Parts: sequence; C-alpha cells; structure tokens
Amino acid sequence: MIKSKFPAYAALWPLLTLFPLLLLTGCWNSIEINDRAFVRMMLLDKSESGIEVTLGFPLPNRLIPGQTGGSGGQTGKPYTFVTKTGRDIGEAYRFIQSDLSRTITFGQTSIIVIGNALAEEGILPVLEFIAREPRFHINASMFVTEGKVKQMTAVPNVFERFPVDILVAYVRQHITVRATVKDALMAAYSGGDLFIPMLDFELKTMTSENNKTQQWMGTDGAAIFKLGKMVGTLNTNEMRGAMWVQETVRDSEITVPSTIDGKDVSFIVKNNQTSIRPVLSGDQIAINIQSRANADLISSESDINFQDAKQRAILEHDLEAFVQDRMSKAIRKSQEAGSDAFQFGQYIDWNYPNKWIALERQWRYLYAKRVKFNIQARIIIKHLGTEKHPLRIRTIKDTGA
Repeated sequence: MIKSKFPAYAALWPLLTLFPLLLLTGCWNSIEINDRAFVRMMLLDKSESGIEVTLGFPLPNRLIPGQTGGSGGQTGKPYTFVTKTGRDIGEAYRFIQSDLSRTITFGQTSIIVIGNALAEEGILPVLEFIAREPRFHINASMFVTEGKVKQMTAVPNVFERFPVDILVAYVRQHITVRATVKDALMAAYSGGDLFIPMLDFELKTMTSENNKTQQWMGTDGAAIFKLGKMVGTLNTNEMRGAMWVQETVRDSEITVPSTIDGKDVSFIVKNNQTSIRPVLSGDQIAINIQSRANADLISSESDINFQDAKQRAILEHDLEAFVQDRMSKAIRKSQEAGSDAFQFGQYIDWNYPNKWIALERQWRYLYAKRVKFNIQARIIIKHLGTEKHPLRIRTIKDTGA
C-alpha cells in the first residue's frame, strides 16, 4: 500500500473545495418572477383630486401560444389596465399596488402617455417620480394626447397583440419626433423646452371588429413644451420639418408639381443629414442649418424628361424649397411659443462658451425676437427607376382602313 506524502492535507481537500461556495451570496430579498406584475405602459392625466394613473400590464395566465389576443378569443385579452387616483403619482401607484396580488415593477415600461390637461399643467411631477424609480429605463418614449389619456385603453388591437406595441412601432419607424425620458430630463436641466409627439383619436367603423365603431389611434403633430409645460403644438407638416432639423427623418414621401405641366411628381427622400452651426458677430446671432438628402422617384404624372439634367435640377430645387419651408415653419412656431425646443442654445454654449454666459439669462427673449436662421437644403435625385417615361396606355391610331 502506497502512503500519501501529505496525509494531513489530503483530509482538507473536501473542505478546501467547499470553501469558495461559502463566499457566494444569494439575493435573500429577491422577488420571484412569478410574483411580479410588469408595467408595459404608463398613462397619466390630471384629475379633480390630483393625478390619475393608469398602468398597463400583460396577463401571464392568458399568454397562450397560438392565441392572437383579440377580444373574441376564448381566453380574452392578454393585457389589462388598472386605474387609480391620488394626490400625486406615488399615492396613486400605491393604491394600485394594494389591489394587486403581484409586486409592480417598471423594468419593462417602454411607453409613457400624458394627457393634455396634465401636460399643460406641467410634467415635472412625472419626471420627479421617474427619476427616483430605479427600475425605470431612461430610454422609455413619451407621448401626449389631445384629450383624455384613457382613450388609449379603448384602442382595438388590429395589427399588434398589445396596445403598447403600436406606440413602440411609431418610435421604431421614425413616424414622428422622438422624446424619451432621458430627453425630458436633460431638457429640464437646461430649461424644460422640448417637443413631445402627440396622439390623435377618432371613432372609426372597424371591419375586422364586426363593423363596430371603436377608437382609432394615430400620430398628429407634436406638443411644444416651455419650462416643462405644454404651450403650443406643431401640426403634422410642421412636425415633419422639426424632424428634418433634428435629423430624425428616415423616409419622407414628398410630392411636388413638375415645371413643364404642373402635374405631380412623387419622391421618397431619405438619408437625411443635418448640421447646425451658430455664428455670433457683435450683437447679431445667426444659426446656419444645412440639410442634405437623397431622393428616389416613386411615381410621376408628368411628361417631364428626367434624362434632361436641367429639368431634373429644377425638380431638385423644388424639393429643396419644400423642405426648407417645412423647417422654417417649425422653427417659427417654436419662436412664437418662446420655447427653444430644438435646444439651439446648447450649440451656442458648445461653440461660444464665454459669450453664452452673458446670453443665457436673456436667451428666451433673444431666441424669440433676434435670432436669425439661414436654412439650406440640398437634395439630389439619385434613382429614377427603369421606366424613363410616364406609363401611358398606347393605342393604335385609326388609319381609316
């Protein structure tokens, strides 16, 4: 029998192997996932006694594979909304929690919708609650409704399984201006001026819902905020102009009349790149905005010859004038509201930090009354397609035979 050279240490091997396990700690105060209620969407509005809070939850017991989640399914809708009113958001949130069998968590909240009345009163209480909630993602997107925010709860799910997915798609597809919690918090630090996209609701007869008349939701411009309060709005065209300034346009359909016969020519304009450069000279403040993009022809009712460089250049000029007009109107609307929602002051601070110290206190007045904007758009028609001429029905002329 061979004896170990280290008989004493051999007996310690099991203890040495188990010792690292003693250093591992568990989450003794953790909550099991089956005991959580995940908030996907948060709806906020003003009420007579404070703030009305509505939280949207998926229902795990109804998330059955193969079910569409429609109202006609045997299991019912796979989501629910719970509403409570409190003096502030925190109190209303606690009232909701007291009625639920699961612990509320905001770790999956991606959408916050604010009613018009609360937006006009100010969104600072909303940002205060979010900033102190550690589970809230700062990239959650924000929207404002024209009326009561609870209209969201009646929106039918035609294309998506959950109402929140509709709003997530609006953000992902760059349909409207984007405003996240992060944007709102940064704006609050620099004066509380920003744009937040607006939602519009109307009654429509839904063929897919047995011809029932239901709420239909869509985008409709943007709300202008000043000092954290809603002070005005942009219509849809002005909102598109704001997206050009903010360089958030992905694909924009633009139709302009041709130069030879006035008939419409439509393009998809994409690859938008915008540069913003302030110029300070004495008492003069100018902001130069240059935007570049490419255009693809998608349809034409005109007999214009797209192979003619001169005629194509005139069309490009018309496209540029169209975009410049939209950008000018959006900026002018923000000036009229006295809101630097584009954060132009930040550009002056970055480029002229010493001069910004003197300008900052009177910046709102200067922005509304004295700042001049030089807007230039450059759009190049890149693709015309394989059809060089407008499509027409060709007939054989009557020769009298």
